[in-house]
Amino acid sequence: MKKLFFFSFSLLLLNMPIVYADSLKHFEVLNGKLSIPFDKTINRYTVYLAEGESTIKANYILQNEKNTVQIDENDEVAIYSVFDNDQKIEDYYFYKKLSFDETLVFKENINSQEKEEIPNLHIYVIGVCSLIILILFKVIVIGFKKVK
Repeated sequence: MKKLFFFSFSLLLLNMPIVYADSLKHFEVLNGKLSIPFDKTINRYTVYLAEGESTIKANYILQNEKNTVQIDENDEVAIYSVFDNDQKIEDYYFYKKLSFDETLVFKENINSQEKEEIPNLHIYVIGVCSLIILILFKVIVIGFKKVK
């Protein structure tokens, strides 16, 4: 039972999806405004539409010009799905609000130059998780074997 639990837990850790939200380089709403300035690493936004508008009109620039965008829009949200060779890369969600409330918007400017990016972070995470799994395997499975 312990082996089954350990095996299923390790598969769960190794198969976690890695999300890279960077398919859109630029996004601008023509008939409203975003709650925060567009950042390509964020994929959920609130859009404040102008009075009388119900759909989002926007200009966007893709990171890779070969990709395509499919737009699914209803009364509450517009989903911009980015595809590469008919395979979905990621979704950007734009939640619609009809009135703009100044108190909901943060006044802080985030300087993008202050962000520190670690190259190949996913490789380090996978390596550390594998090491932890190996140590737990030795302690739980091999550590409880009786010495004869």
